[in-house]
Amino acid sequence: MDNASYLYRHELQSRYRWLRFAPDIEREFMNFLRESQSVNFVACAWIGLALWLGIVGWDVLRYLQHIQGTAIEASYLHIIIPTRLVNLLALGALLISLPRLRHSAWMGTAGLATIAVYCVCAFICAYVYNRLDIRDGMAASILILMTVLFPCGMTLRQALPTSALLIAAYWLTAWQFLSPARWEAFRDTGSLLMVCLGMMAFGSYLRERGAREQFLLRRLLDWEAAHDPLTGLANRRSFQRHFDVCLAQAQRDGKTLMLAILDLDHFKLYNDHYGHKAGDRALQQVALVLGHYAARPMDMAIRLGGEEFGLLSYADEAPALTRRMQHLLAQLQGLHILHEYSPTASCLTASIGIAQAEPAATTDSLFLQADAQLYRAKEAGRNRVCGPDTSAEAGSTKPAEKSAVASA
Repeated sequence: MDNASYLYRHELQSRYRWLRFAPDIEREFMNFLRESQSVNFVACAWIGLALWLGIVGWDVLRYLQHIQGTAIEASYLHIIIPTRLVNLLALGALLISLPRLRHSAWMGTAGLATIAVYCVCAFICAYVYNRLDIRDGMAASILILMTVLFPCGMTLRQALPTSALLIAAYWLTAWQFLSPARWEAFRDTGSLLMVCLGMMAFGSYLRERGAREQFLLRRLLDWEAAHDPLTGLANRRSFQRHFDVCLAQAQRDGKTLMLAILDLDHFKLYNDHYGHKAGDRALQQVALVLGHYAARPMDMAIRLGGEEFGLLSYADEAPALTRRMQHLLAQLQGLHILHEYSPTASCLTASIGIAQAEPAATTDSLFLQADAQLYRAKEAGRNRVCGPDTSAEAGSTKPAEKSAVASA
């Protein structure tokens, strides 16, 4: 099984109770979170702006009806209104920068910074309301939790410490500066704020666990759709997509694209005499060896079906790929997979055909060329490599002697 698939399954079984994956998968998840919740991030920014505009409208109405011409008018105008404007500027800056932030690693940081400004402004206004004996003004502070713990591309580990720190500062400031009479009014609202924080944090925890499970299941489904479950190599479906990309890239860069098809010699006889479980183990061993020859980003090792494998090699030349495939055949013999019933050798061997993609090639035409070379290798005695610039004799490897082969 491919290492990525194993890691996804392991994380899925561990149940990720602490909302944390292994470092590599955690980075993948954060990218997934930014992509999947970028729309929510935009929605949160606009909801925050709408809430704050509503509160500003409430402030204006309060000023016109109850504050204007009173002793507290100056404090109201010099503290409340500027604070509201600062927060509007922060939200406006976030919305202007959204096109660049939506899919970047800075999205969560920008969100946290804006939320911090949002909370500080709300708390300053709530504190001033309390000092001015505007009792119901503090209730608006609860609205900040709707944005702190809203699904907007941040994890609970990021959002919860920020909100907890701000609320702690909120309580500490009130405890230091409020009079005993006002402290009692604050304590009721502050306690409600803490209860709301706990409830929303628990909801955020459940939501993130669901998002992490969805991420792992999606990754596993994507992997299973693109790979052979027995060997972990790419399957024909993913090969088709990758071939189209590689061919277009090769045409743009003026590079060659090669396909090698590997067919295990007399594998039906192997399955008939040793059983299908032994056959599966042999296929896995062959796939492990072949996978090492697809180490470059554009290369791909494929299980084409049954005992047939493929190697797509980008920016390679026929003579160089032929030498590598001859080395692969030597490695297969070095596995010493006993095959006493093979007419070719005492161990499991393979025949390989190599083809080069033409500018107008398709997967079908490339397979036909590689199959023709594979047929040449089999006609010449098997356990050898044939390509467009090699003869069957030049591409052959020396068959292993039955008497000299160790048992599997």
